[in-house]
Amino acid sequence: MMKRRKWDLGLRWFVVLALVLCGVAAMARWGTRFAGPAQAQAQAQAQAAAGPVTDDAGDELATTTFDGPMVRRRAAIAIHPAKGADRGQIARELRLAAQRAKIGALTDATFAVFSPELLEYLVPEQTLVLAEGVSVPDAEAFMRDHQPAGVAFYLVAPVVLHDLTFAVVPAPGLTPAQVSATVDRDGILSDSLNRYVTTKQRAGLTIRYFGAILSDGQIEAVRQALGHAARVPADRVAVTANLPGPGVDLSNGIPDLTPEGGHHHG
Repeated sequence: MMKRRKWDLGLRWFVVLALVLCGVAAMARWGTRFAGPAQAQAQAQAQAAAGPVTDDAGDELATTTFDGPMVRRRAAIAIHPAKGADRGQIARELRLAAQRAKIGALTDATFAVFSPELLEYLVPEQTLVLAEGVSVPDAEAFMRDHQPAGVAFYLVAPVVLHDLTFAVVPAPGLTPAQVSATVDRDGILSDSLNRYVTTKQRAGLTIRYFGAILSDGQIEAVRQALGHAARVPADRVAVTANLPGPGVDLSNGIPDLTPEGGHHHG
């Protein structure tokens, strides 16, 4: 492998989730990025009147109040495979290498986790996110030492993403399996979340989401869909963090993602 050029880019402990019988109310504050106190209060009042903000299709980070432990900062790898390369093989090689290097699991994600600036340069065909606590320089060193032959080039960059779970207890007489079947048939969660993991338990159902930041409007749409499938009000659908700790506070806008590393390699 030969390093071509470098560009600086502006850019697990898991806990067991308990299903709860009542949902959590939406947080009181709404996204007020880059606003002073008076402006922030005015924005919050206007947004409360208009309903949850849905701006997931925009160029900037979606507006969300589901932050803190639900939002994590990670190192991510944007991969451009060589022509004809097998993406599954690339992922298998990197996961095996990560296991041997003892840097934790690699998680699939969509390109949407990356910043607009990076996506102007490269829309990756494959995205892998490293485990909590792996720094950009460590991720860069990992890729430098273990780049599969099927990778034409790659970028390593810091990202912020949602790591959360929706949980619901169905109405009496309805099983978690029936709720899951309804969700799959309707396809609403696929449209909203793209990729998610469903777990059916004795009492209820959980939907684990790991990916690009979701707006409050999108989260509300998921709660409505799950509530409808479970025949309970949307506010009975809980939204919880998957990891302990402070996570990332987005109330004052996008945090500084200037990477310690973050380079392009061929």
